Amino acid sequence: MGRARDTWERLSAALERVDTEALLDLYASDAVWLEPQNPPHETNKLIQAYLSSWLQARENIDITTKRLLESEDGATVAVEWAVSYTAGGRRWNDLPRASWLDVGTDGAITYQRDYY
Repeated sequence: MGRARDTWERLSAALERVDTEALLDLYASDAVWLEPQNPPHETNKLIQAYLSSWLQARENIDITTKRLLESEDGATVAVEWAVSYTAGGRRWNDLPRASWLDVGTDGAITYQRDYY
């Protein structure tokens, strides 16, 4: 298993556990995260703050990896995944997502782009 795959697995596990402290270490200090309908999230601290806010509004988070392709050098991963959670008294199931992650030699995410 390459470092990008390992980082994806650590990221999805941290989201399911609502482990906001782990999120800080998963992103490089100069990381950039792009997602639809939001301005770019830049730096690990701002990404952590955004995700912390997002996670606080949700319970029982479940992430399912549907398909994962990792580059030969283990630095990039493309993931098709789904997220389920409870929010506002309603269960949201299998919301489709796709992410591209670039991971540095230290295993921290340097670039993330999400599609949904």
